[in-house]
Amino acid sequence: MTGGWETLTTVALATIFITLAGFRVLLIKLSANQDGGFDYLPVAVNLCAEIIKLLVCCMLSLNTITKERLKKCWVFAFSVYDVLRLFKWSIPGLLYFLDNLIAFYVVASFEPAMVVLLNNFVIISTALLFRLILKRKLSQVQWASLVILFLTIMSLSHQSHEAESHRTSGINNMKAIHPTKLPSSHHVTCVTDTSQIDHCSSLKLCSTKQNKWHVLHHIDSISIIGKYQGYVWVILQCFISSLANIYNEKIFKEGKGFEDSIYVQNTKLYLFGVLVNFMSIISINNFWERTVKCGLFHGFNVFSFLLVLDSAFMGLTISLILKFRDNMFHVLCAQLVTMLVITLSILFMGFQPPMDFFLQAPTVLLAIYVFNVSKVQSESPNHRHRSQSTTEPAGTC
Repeated sequence: MTGGWETLTTVALATIFITLAGFRVLLIKLSANQDGGFDYLPVAVNLCAEIIKLLVCCMLSLNTITKERLKKCWVFAFSVYDVLRLFKWSIPGLLYFLDNLIAFYVVASFEPAMVVLLNNFVIISTALLFRLILKRKLSQVQWASLVILFLTIMSLSHQSHEAESHRTSGINNMKAIHPTKLPSSHHVTCVTDTSQIDHCSSLKLCSTKQNKWHVLHHIDSISIIGKYQGYVWVILQCFISSLANIYNEKIFKEGKGFEDSIYVQNTKLYLFGVLVNFMSIISINNFWERTVKCGLFHGFNVFSFLLVLDSAFMGLTISLILKFRDNMFHVLCAQLVTMLVITLSILFMGFQPPMDFFLQAPTVLLAIYVFNVSKVQSESPNHRHRSQSTTEPAGTC
C-alpha cells in the first residue's frame, strides 16, 4: 500500500511540474508585446510570485507549529549561530532570482519550442556540477551521450531562424482571443489619470526597449557575443539553475534537514527570494522610478497575472521534488516539458519548423534516453557486487 501511494505521489508531482513548467514558457511568450519585448518589469512578476509562495508557506508553517506544538524559536532564529545558519538560504534565493529573471530574456530570444530544446543543456550542466561538486563519476557512454546532446542542441539552434517568420502571426492570433494588451511601447502611457500622464509618459523607461539591464547594452556592444546573446543566456541560465537546485537539495536534506518541515524551510528560502527581488527594484534607479511613478503592475495583462500564479505554484512543486525526490528526477521531468511545449507551439502558436527540426529533435530525446539507461546499467553491477559480498560469508560458514 505504501509503494502504491509513493508511486501515485511521484506521478502527481511529475504531472503537475510538467504542466506548470510547460505553460510558464508559453505564458512568458504570450505576455510579451508585438516587438517581442515586455511592457512590464519581469522582476515585478518574480516578486509577486515570491510573495505568494512566502504567504502560502507561512500559513502552512503556522499550521505545522500549531499541530506539533513546536516553539516559535524553532522557526525564527534568535542566537547568533542560528542567524548565520539562516543566511545559508540566501544563496539559493539569489540563484533562483537570477534564474527566473534570465528566463525572460531567453524566451524573448527564441521560439518556445526552441527554448525547451535548448534548455536540455541543463543535463550537461547538472552532470558537470555533479562531477565537480559531488564527485559523482560518469561512464564513457554517458559522456558520449552528453557530447551528442550538446552537438544536436547546437545544430537545432540554427533552425530557430528559419521559423522566425512565423513567430508574430501565431502569437498575435493567441492574443486576439484576450484583447487585454496595453498599447504598444511606442505610444505607452503608464496611467489613465490625466493628472499623472505628464509624470509617467516622460519616462523613457516606460518603453519596452528600455526595459533592460545595463549589462545587456555592454553585451550588445561586443559583436560576437551580441550575435549569440540568446545562447549565452541559455548556457548561463542552465548552470545557474543546476547550481541552485543542487545546493537547495543539499540543504533540504543535510543533517537533520530532512526531518525539518518543508514549509518552514521554504519560508526561509522565499523570505530571501522576496528580499532579493525587492532589493533589485529599489537599487536600480530605472526600476524604482518606474515602479513609483507608473506602478508595480504597469504593463501587466491577463497572461502576466497567469504567469505570476504559474511561477508561484511551479516553485512550490519544485521544492517538493527536491525535498522528497531528487534533482535528477526534476531534470528528467523537464525533458517531458519539451514534448508538451513543442506540441502546443505547433498546434496553437503558429510554430512551423522545417523538416530538419523533426529529424534532429528526436536525437535530443535519444541522447537523453541513452544517458539514463547507461546510468541504470552502471549502477546495477555495483548493486550485484554488494549483494554478492553480503551473501558470500554466509555461504562459507
